[in-house]
Amino acid sequence: MAGRTIQRVLRSAFLWGMLVTGAPLLASAAQAGISLHGGSEESREHLAGLIASQWGADETRDVDLAITIGTTALAEYCSGNHQSPVLAIYLYESRFEEAKADCAQPVAAIFSDAPLLYQVRLARGLFPGSRSAMLTSERATGEPVPEKTADILLPIPEEGVAKGLGRLIAEGQWDVFLLPIDALVFKGSDYRLSLETLFRHRKPAIVSINQLLSQGAAATVYYTSTQLDQAVVEALDRLIETGELTGTRPDRVTVGINKTVMRNLYGRVIPPEVLRALEAEVNGD
Repeated sequence: MAGRTIQRVLRSAFLWGMLVTGAPLLASAAQAGISLHGGSEESREHLAGLIASQWGADETRDVDLAITIGTTALAEYCSGNHQSPVLAIYLYESRFEEAKADCAQPVAAIFSDAPLLYQVRLARGLFPGSRSAMLTSERATGEPVPEKTADILLPIPEEGVAKGLGRLIAEGQWDVFLLPIDALVFKGSDYRLSLETLFRHRKPAIVSINQLLSQGAAATVYYTSTQLDQAVVEALDRLIETGELTGTRPDRVTVGINKTVMRNLYGRVIPPEVLRALEAEVNGD
């Protein structure tokens, strides 16, 4: 056991050293192996350590894979003259198709944002009997809204999200706003401005990444770093064992509550046992 631990530490140090000096991970560019692209030095270092802690160099020697970190890295890798299949991580689902447009090789993704269905469940669990709404780039058809979406689908305001959301709030008969990460609907600071508008109008917002929780959202469904790391490990395990490249989201979400917003705007205090029950409900347990 001690010998295996020492070997892992040495492998990890070796891999980190290659990242610092700019060399590819586990192999040269002309050989099979796993290479890391994009992200910060810290994130690449973290991934190198994660890989080194799970597999030895002999186990990954014949694996041909590029791991891209973020949307920009995926787009840049695909636009280059590269042949290796790609596992894209730390990117949002709505930006995936555009980012991989120039990829001729297979691409699998592990998305950072939780699916909309979890936001819908959280809205219903946290605010029972409420009607939820969200902006959509698709035209309303008049047909029943699928269970996995909001109760009301709103068009993107002609004057833009930041200026038009207040009008939609005044005109609408809905209670909770869902704010999924959607590049076709929101641009740049629209997320922050939308949360500020919803806060002023006392409309709770449910978001799909934890970073927006502190900007005025009432609650979030998100994946932790540990959950995303595990998804990477599972994808590499499958690739090493079967040769099949797949990317899957974690099978559970974590629920986060903005205690200040819930207490000051809605007079709600969510104790730990209620949060655990709510999380189980959101995950369909």
